[in-house]
Amino acid sequence: MTTMLKTHLHRILEGYGSTSFLVYHSFSFAILLLSVILGLYDESKGFHSEIHPLVLSVELFVSAIILFEYLGRLYLAKDKLKYLIHPLSILDLIALVPFFQPFRLIRFAVLLARFIRITYRYRYIFQSLIYVFTSVLSELAFAGSLVLFLFFLGVTIIYSIEKGAGNPSINNPFDAVYMVIITMTTVGYGDITPITWQGRFVALVLAVGGLISFSALVATLSAGIFRYMNMVASGTLSYRDMKDHIVICGWNETASVVIERLKPLGKSMVLVTTQEIPERRDLHYKRGDFGSEEVLLDAGVERASMVIILAEKLSGFSDDSVDARTILSAMQVRDLNHTATIIVELLLRENAKLIRRKGIADYIIVGGEFLGVLISKFAQNELFGNLFEYLVEKTHMEVLPSKGGLTVEEVMKELDGAGYKLNRNTERWKS
Repeated sequence: MTTMLKTHLHRILEGYGSTSFLVYHSFSFAILLLSVILGLYDESKGFHSEIHPLVLSVELFVSAIILFEYLGRLYLAKDKLKYLIHPLSILDLIALVPFFQPFRLIRFAVLLARFIRITYRYRYIFQSLIYVFTSVLSELAFAGSLVLFLFFLGVTIIYSIEKGAGNPSINNPFDAVYMVIITMTTVGYGDITPITWQGRFVALVLAVGGLISFSALVATLSAGIFRYMNMVASGTLSYRDMKDHIVICGWNETASVVIERLKPLGKSMVLVTTQEIPERRDLHYKRGDFGSEEVLLDAGVERASMVIILAEKLSGFSDDSVDARTILSAMQVRDLNHTATIIVELLLRENAKLIRRKGIADYIIVGGEFLGVLISKFAQNELFGNLFEYLVEKTHMEVLPSKGGLTVEEVMKELDGAGYKLNRNTERWKS
């Protein structure tokens, strides 16, 4: 139950890129931004007494959301004291105070804390929006230029013609701006209408031009969003800002086992490979050669808590070549991140001895699919990894030819005669 709760909380609060993370943070971002805008408006103008209870309810709801995130992150934190004294945690405590306070200084502190919280906690949303806009910048520039052209042309002509004709609805430039914007975005409200045929003709052009130009803007932004989502699906998105996550380099029969067994940890996982993989919602996909430092950086290796490098067998690669690629990647990871736990899977035992002498990896595994469970155990329990590595290094195992028809006692006596030291307590073997 506790593990499941941690998994769900991590997916919602820290699972960057997951559906739960995106849905929740989009909602909480909108609510928190609304509270900041309402607070600024209340400071400048003040709300009508009839709507004040509704605004207060929104404030209490925002405080509840911030409290949920604060307690959730405290529950997930390994070092709870460090979390409590972290500046961002202190900001969260200030931000969860309801805005409507009798002292202006407290209101200002709450507003400032919420604004800083928006810029940091929701930086992923801003980064996504920045990418969407920059990816379609040239198209946006064209559509935006068309909108600005129609807007300034419309304001200039409408104000000059209608003001000169004595239109009682247009008394200043702002009235012309209002009419042009309303005409370009809708069919107009009818509160301000042109009285000359020239003004009506311009209004007609603005209505048609506005429909075309704003449709182009919407289509351009939609294309940018689609391109961004396609990057997520194709593995070309960067995860450099992710932290305390697990990076899995390579895709083979071991990978799926490792991923399934690591789920209970509740940590985000980034898979790095050049291969096409089945669509999965439980990890982030970074397409690229994990032998490249740039690809490793895009996978967020610098801030990862653990890196697992699997023996990815590629076409035309010998076992030695696969191991060489794995060892090179481990060396690069260690250079980029001195504190992460590095687990390496190799194909040849002699290569394992080499990398063990270098002290690059924390754990070296030689094997195939069945070792996926062991690798995940290393990730979940360091003591297990140390014990297993000790047993592998300090013990020697032999498989002796079988002699059928012997009882357990007879086999033990035979082995004892061959010089093997055995436990003499054979009572538990007797049927």
